Amino acid sequence: MITIEANYAWNIIIAAGMGIQCTIAGINCGSVRRKFNVPHPDMGCGRFAAKLSDKDWATFNNVIRVHQNYVEQLPIAISAVLMCGLFYGKVSATLGLIYIASRFAYAYGYSTFGPKGRMVGAVSQYLSITSMLFLCIFGSYKQLSK
Repeated sequence: MITIEANYAWNIIIAAGMGIQCTIAGINCGSVRRKFNVPHPDMGCGRFAAKLSDKDWATFNNVIRVHQNYVEQLPIAISAVLMCGLFYGKVSATLGLIYIASRFAYAYGYSTFGPKGRMVGAVSQYLSITSMLFLCIFGSYKQLSK
């Protein structure tokens, strides 16, 4: 039987933090859209973005990509921290916090230095999310083998 401990609230806080962080990345997209005058629905490959200089186009696309990558990963990250937390609450919350910190490094590196600048954040976020997913499977296996 799975019991939810009081410390599980940390996993919920971490999951909410991931959602807030993704929203902030979306707000940054709005800022860069206004700065470069690239309205919706142009995602960096449309008529408005085509009018940008190469440098501005790259800057615009780097910021947009940070948000899009987070949107792509958010369901997995939130699911992993919540499921893993059922078995390993403190470990999951810690790995979730590492994931959030890694997303900051990813966003800063990508926005500032381009695609190569995202690598430190990318590697650590993938390690944390992979660890949570592995622990989900391991915790489930242990539960089923009782």
